[in-house]
Amino acid sequence: VVEATRWHLDTFGQNLVGCTPDDGKIYKWTLATGTPAAAIAGAPTNCRGLVVTEESFLMALKKDRTVAWCDQQDETTWTAAATNQAGSIPIQTAGKLMCGQRIKGGTLIFTNLEVFLATYLGPPLIFGFEQLSSECGIVSSSAMAHANNMVAWMGNGGFWVYDGYVRPLDCDLSDYVFGDFNTLQSSKVFALHNAAFGEVL
Repeated sequence: VVEATRWHLDTFGQNLVGCTPDDGKIYKWTLATGTPAAAIAGAPTNCRGLVVTEESFLMALKKDRTVAWCDQQDETTWTAAATNQAGSIPIQTAGKLMCGQRIKGGTLIFTNLEVFLATYLGPPLIFGFEQLSSECGIVSSSAMAHANNMVAWMGNGGFWVYDGYVRPLDCDLSDYVFGDFNTLQSSKVFALHNAAFGEVL
């Protein structure tokens, strides 16, 4: 089964960055110009997605289960050195990296099996990664919504929420949704926050 094409988009400073697993490159578009988006020189090229942290690090979620990040506020420097804060770390998971979400105090990293919290530590480690929970993986890279101080997502067989802790999210429609869910089409699932009614759809 071929996954549906999904773009991961985020803002990095005043610019837009994006990535799709189809080609694995990270692109940057400088706003208010007629120049098309272009692949960032030196950035990883085998990515499934990306996310920008609170501290202005661009993180690449690689297909080999590695999270890599550029130097702070510098998307062209990805090789770790004593003079920068770039780096990378393999995530201890049997799943695949799916997506990330910037939250207050950290960055959530989702796989199809579990969820991790990346926390900025500063030099020399730069980031620490903690597994928050297992068996709560996300079904697609778009099946998550950030609302106020919580993140809700659709997992394999249930809905989940992070509000400081990962816990199941009660939903009256769970049996209806998962009783007839075609897992072969899971890459098409997406979620959004309906702020007008305080809902996650």
